[in-house]
Amino acid sequence: MGLVWRRRWWRFLVGGLNRPLIFLALFAWNLKYAAGGVQYLHFLLPGLVVMAAVTASYTDLVNWFTLRRTFYRVLDEYLLAPVSTASLLAGHVLAGGGKGLVVALVVYFGGWAVAGDFSFPLLFAVQLAVVCLLFASLAVVVAMIAGGDRDVLMFTNLVVFPMTFFCGTFFPVERLPGALAKLSWFLPLTAGTYNLRALALTGVGRWDWFGQSLGWLAGFYILAYLLLNWRRQD
Repeated sequence: MGLVWRRRWWRFLVGGLNRPLIFLALFAWNLKYAAGGVQYLHFLLPGLVVMAAVTASYTDLVNWFTLRRTFYRVLDEYLLAPVSTASLLAGHVLAGGGKGLVVALVVYFGGWAVAGDFSFPLLFAVQLAVVCLLFASLAVVVAMIAGGDRDVLMFTNLVVFPMTFFCGTFFPVERLPGALAKLSWFLPLTAGTYNLRALALTGVGRWDWFGQSLGWLAGFYILAYLLLNWRRQD
């Protein structure tokens, strides 16, 4: 994956930046204030960082695994190689998560250069890395279950993409109607988004939000390992 990055770095960087930059332009130019009188650009930027992290970490990796399992049918060759399941999974999750982290940091520092007044504590980078690894692990889970690229597209459109809107990225979840405001906290992205925003705006995060993100990461990673190991034994 490192060799692929070295040769095609501009592709995933441009592909991962176009959507966040479009949203940044549209929302920041047309909406000035968010909840509590906070300048909307300051509220929006951490959400765009999360969106960039999810897109870059999840999309390429889920397509990579799905195509090689269902279309090219070369995943079996990877599984038959003298490489452990744990090593194979760790390598690809780190590659997908690392890609998402790079793209998200570029978005964050680009927004910082425009708006300023943001913090960058160490926990911000760690929390962002956890979000990236979480969705890279989810990508492997989906690829192991999906019957093909259409199933992946359906899951992405019905679950992953809406999640980037209902987890506090563009507006506070408290503004969601009724039970949706509470249900959103059971989604894997909400705690990470809120913690990243708190760290960016105040420099202080919450460990319970960080712990919730770690729990989701551990759950998806273990599930990805079990499914990948099941494919190997099958």
